[in-house]
Amino acid sequence: MEELKKLNEAFATFNLASETLREYYQNLQRQVTRLSEELQRKNTELQRTLSFLNSVLQGIKEAIIVLDGEGKILMMNRAAEELLEVDINGARGNRPEDYGYDFSMIGRDNQEIDIITAEGRKNLLASLSDVLNGGDGLIGHVILLRDITAQKAAEAEKERNKRLIAMGEMMASIVHELRNPLCSIELYASMLYKELEGTPHESLAMGVSTGVRNLNNSLSNMLYFAKPRIPKNTPCEIKRLADEALALIKPVIESRGITVEKRVPSVIINGDPGLLKQVILNLLLNAVQAMERGGVLGIYSETDSREFQLHVSDTGYGIAAEHAERIFDPFFTTRDEGTGLGLSISLKIMQAHGGTIRAKSLPGSGSVFTLCFPEEFLLSNGSGDRSDRSAGLPLERFLPEDHRVQPGETPCNGKTAPCLERSRTRTQESF
Repeated sequence: MEELKKLNEAFATFNLASETLREYYQNLQRQVTRLSEELQRKNTELQRTLSFLNSVLQGIKEAIIVLDGEGKILMMNRAAEELLEVDINGARGNRPEDYGYDFSMIGRDNQEIDIITAEGRKNLLASLSDVLNGGDGLIGHVILLRDITAQKAAEAEKERNKRLIAMGEMMASIVHELRNPLCSIELYASMLYKELEGTPHESLAMGVSTGVRNLNNSLSNMLYFAKPRIPKNTPCEIKRLADEALALIKPVIESRGITVEKRVPSVIINGDPGLLKQVILNLLLNAVQAMERGGVLGIYSETDSREFQLHVSDTGYGIAAEHAERIFDPFFTTRDEGTGLGLSISLKIMQAHGGTIRAKSLPGSGSVFTLCFPEEFLLSNGSGDRSDRSAGLPLERFLPEDHRVQPGETPCNGKTAPCLERSRTRTQESF
């Protein structure tokens, strides 16, 4: 009986222990459930925070690139993908150097750097920050890039306009001082011509008069640059102005074996027909003079949501990089017979119409000059196509494939432009 009593006590103790363990297990289950719910809530909050931070990161206009300790790409925002033309899905784990971008010289403070993309050279403001692991351990870097190409171009244009204003004031004074004696010279030369008419010296007097008239024309150009006249606001058809300008230089185009490609619809612009034709003629003359051994002269127009653009392209020897910033400066020219006023006056005319002139060039492949008219000057765009197709177009868009500099090919230098002796089979429209 004593053993049975002990056995019952043991069972009672076991049952009590089992009940205690069951309670402990239930408490543990409740704790696990609570912790799981807490963990789920924290994960949801973390995902929401990460999503918000990613949206902020993607919405920042500056390009952000995160590198690990070995300099490999961990992540980048949308602005960086667009700027560097790199897809993060394929770039993760690679180095920026693999795509032709060397950021090793970037310091902690903001500094200007240049990169080359498919759209051309870009000016960037760059800075680099270290990523630490909470102590002194370096685990990566963050590179911040801001595209200041447009800002630099605006600053350069502002500085150029200051120089042009100062030179314009100086030229107005010079023209005034020179025209007075020129009038006297022309008067005496005409009187001398009448006295020498019919004599062997008649041509000498005529030469003096011709020289004075040429000099007076140059002074007139200088005076227009100094004090451009207000353009007339009348409807003018760009296609007709381009055709008239082409007709004026048709003999030169034919003598040089130049092919003309023209796609200009019947677009009506509110402006001064005489001045606008002068601008188009200046650009066409520059294009023809750049193609001494033939080439392709292109005239195209495009319209987007902001402006109407007329492109004049050539496959000549292009513009040297050291000259690109000065092509609109008065009296700057690389031709011995040039005056250096054509582009300066053309820019003045376009600015008087509320527009501007943009230029792109690839040495050895050609150049594109674009006349940009604000949308308010566009009375009719002909085809009705107002899609945004022209913004940011690379220069190669306008150059025939057989005139582009290929990888590994040496660009043409100088005025001989030997690489233009290639096939010229494309003809869109002759005039």
